[in-house]
Amino acid sequence: MTAMMQELPLDPLQLNRVGDPNRAGVRRTRALFKWILRSDPQPTEGQMAVIRESILSGDPLADAVVSLYGELPAGHGRKLLDQALEQGIDSIDNPPAALVDLFRQVDHEPIWLDRDLLRLGCEVSYRVGLSGELVLRNMSLMGGYLAGAAAKPLVFTGQLDRMANRRLVETGKFWMDVTTPGGLERDQEGFKSAVRVRMMHAQVRAMLLKSEKWDMRWGYPLNQWDSMGTILEFSVIFLTGLRAMGYLFSRREREAVVHLWRYVGYLMGVEERILPTNEQDSMRALYHLIATIGDSDEDSRRLGEALANASLQNRDGWLSKQAGKLEYTLRAGFTRYILGDEAGDTLGLPRTRAKYFWPAQAPLRAGLELARMATPGANKALMWLGEKARKEQFPKQVKQLKADTTFTPVKKLFR
Repeated sequence: MTAMMQELPLDPLQLNRVGDPNRAGVRRTRALFKWILRSDPQPTEGQMAVIRESILSGDPLADAVVSLYGELPAGHGRKLLDQALEQGIDSIDNPPAALVDLFRQVDHEPIWLDRDLLRLGCEVSYRVGLSGELVLRNMSLMGGYLAGAAAKPLVFTGQLDRMANRRLVETGKFWMDVTTPGGLERDQEGFKSAVRVRMMHAQVRAMLLKSEKWDMRWGYPLNQWDSMGTILEFSVIFLTGLRAMGYLFSRREREAVVHLWRYVGYLMGVEERILPTNEQDSMRALYHLIATIGDSDEDSRRLGEALANASLQNRDGWLSKQAGKLEYTLRAGFTRYILGDEAGDTLGLPRTRAKYFWPAQAPLRAGLELARMATPGANKALMWLGEKARKEQFPKQVKQLKADTTFTPVKKLFR
C-alpha cells in the first residue's frame, strides 16, 4: 500500500498549514520561477489535492516496522533491522512480514538508477568543501524553519532548540555517509544510514502521534510532503545557495546532485509520485513548496536563534570565543543575503552588514571556479582536500559533543 492510498486521518481541507498559492506575496516568486522554468509553475487543483494528501501521509512500510517494535522485547526490533541491513533479510529466520516488506522496497534497485550520476553527485558534494555545510545549515535548515508546522517535530523533541550542535553533527554524519562516492551501494554506510534515518523518523512520528500534543491540522509529523522538501533542501536548494556564492556547475553536475538525492529519497520512503526526477521537476516542486508554505510562528524564531547560537557554544578561551562571534555574524549575514531580511527577522537573526560580504566575494569565487575548470586535476585535488577534512574534523566533533550517530530517537527529550 502506498502512502497516497492510506485512509487520510483528516479532511485535507481542514489543514491550517497550507498557504494560498494565489496570495499577493507569492506573485514575484511565481514570475521568477516562470522565467526559470519557461512555463507557469502554479499548482493546479489536482496538484493541490496531492500536496494536501501528502501532508496527511506517513510512511506505511516504516510505520509498520515501528508498530512491530512495540510487539517485541525492548531493543529486539532494532536488532532485527540492523541484522537485515548488515547481512540481508534472508539472514533472519522467519523474518516478520513488516520487515520483509520494508526490505523488499529498499533492496529493489529502481530501473532509473544511474551509478555514474550517483558518483558525480558525490564528487560535487566533496568538491565544494565547507561551503556546502554553510549552505545546508544557514539556508536549507534555516529556510525550513520558516514553515512553522513543518518544524514542529523538532520543537516537540527538543532536538535543535536544546541540543543544536549535537544534532548538527548527527545530521552531518548522515550527509557525509550518503555523499561518499560508492556510499549508497547496498553494503555501504550511506545506504544503511538512509534506512536508519527513515526508521528514526518513523519512531519519532509514532511517539508524537501518541503524545496527545500533536494537532493533526499541522498534518502528519514528518509527513511525505515535508520529507520531499527535505530532499530539495539537500539538492536544488543546496545548489542554489552555492551558485549564489559564485560556484559554477555544469548541467550534468546539477542533474547528478538531484539524481543522488532522488535515490536517497527513495531509500527514505518518499513516495515516488512526488519525488522529483530531474532538475526541472525539482525546481517546479520547490515553487510548489514555497507557494504553499504555511505561516511562521514563535517556534520558527526559537529554532532559528538556537541554530544561529550554535556557533557560540563550546568555545573555550578568548580567541575561540572571538572566532565564534565572527562565525555567528557571517552565518547570520549569509542567511539574510540568501533568504532576505524579512526571513532573517522572522528567524530572530541580527541585522548585520555581513550580508554584503557574500555577494561581494561571489565574483572572486566565480573567477576561482573558472580557473578550476581550466586546470587539469583541480577537481581531484579539491575532492582530496574535502575527504581529508571529513576524516580529521568530524570524529573530533562527535567526541566533543558526545553525539549519537546511530540515529536512535531519545525518548526522554519529548516534552
